Amino acid sequence: MFRYQDLLKEVEMFSRHGVETGVVGETELKQYIPYIFVGNKNGNYMIVQGAMHAREHLTALVTVCLAKYLVKNSDLPIDGGIYFVPMTNPDGVRLCQEGVGFVADKERKSNLLKINGGSDFSLWKANADGVDLNVNFDAHWGEGVQNSYYRSAGNYVGKAPFSAAETRVLKEFTERIKPVVTVSYHLKGEEIYWEFGQKAHRRFRDKRYAEAISRYTGYPLVTLKGSVGGYKDWCIERFKIPAYTIEVGNDRFEHPFPYSQLSVIVQQNEDLPRRLLNSVVRDRKRLEKTGLDALYN
Repeated sequence: MFRYQDLLKEVEMFSRHGVETGVVGETELKQYIPYIFVGNKNGNYMIVQGAMHAREHLTALVTVCLAKYLVKNSDLPIDGGIYFVPMTNPDGVRLCQEGVGFVADKERKSNLLKINGGSDFSLWKANADGVDLNVNFDAHWGEGVQNSYYRSAGNYVGKAPFSAAETRVLKEFTERIKPVVTVSYHLKGEEIYWEFGQKAHRRFRDKRYAEAISRYTGYPLVTLKGSVGGYKDWCIERFKIPAYTIEVGNDRFEHPFPYSQLSVIVQQNEDLPRRLLNSVVRDRKRLEKTGLDALYN
């Protein structure tokens, strides 16, 4: 099992080998959300994030492995840089793996036990405040068919968009980085979500990249109705960029998802971030030369 402390050790190891690391911000419980940067500082950036849902902590290790692949294969060309954010929800991951024992505040601890209905948090998705981070972004917030309006293990939209510390700091980080594409790793289903109201040229562009992701991973494209408020959704609306949610892991396995599938998932996604970033940057440069980039704004 990949724990928060394991992530901190991995980040320290990257740093020792000269790889840039840093912090996106802090969680509700004041834990750091680290990032790993691989590539070049030329203004063309990608964000790859994982473990937004606590029980999907395997995606944190997947994201670390994708960063390691690029560090080990530094001869592969990257036309830009990739910010890997392996564990967006450290509080939730710790709850899922450790239970409430690490929570210092007695009132919060008691409330979490009530919300969860017991001490087994292995299926917990939310943060330490019972907010599902992937419905807390300002993209048709609160309009989802499965949204809930009270604290729970999953699906609670929060008091307002960006009411959770984790979504606020990821928002601010993303606005500062200004990525040209983002990928969010979730678990499970081996599916690709790419739509959020894009029209005309942007829809054609984003679907074309989604089809390339599908060819590389072997995962089909899926249209999901009534799902809103996610990081992908906000990136598409806010920046008008291609943004994707990739559900890794075969659906035949139940949560808690077995780590024995790590090598399969990594193999399916190993060089995807670099290839996707290079494709997006290449196309942006071509459009800028022809003056057609305005069609995508």
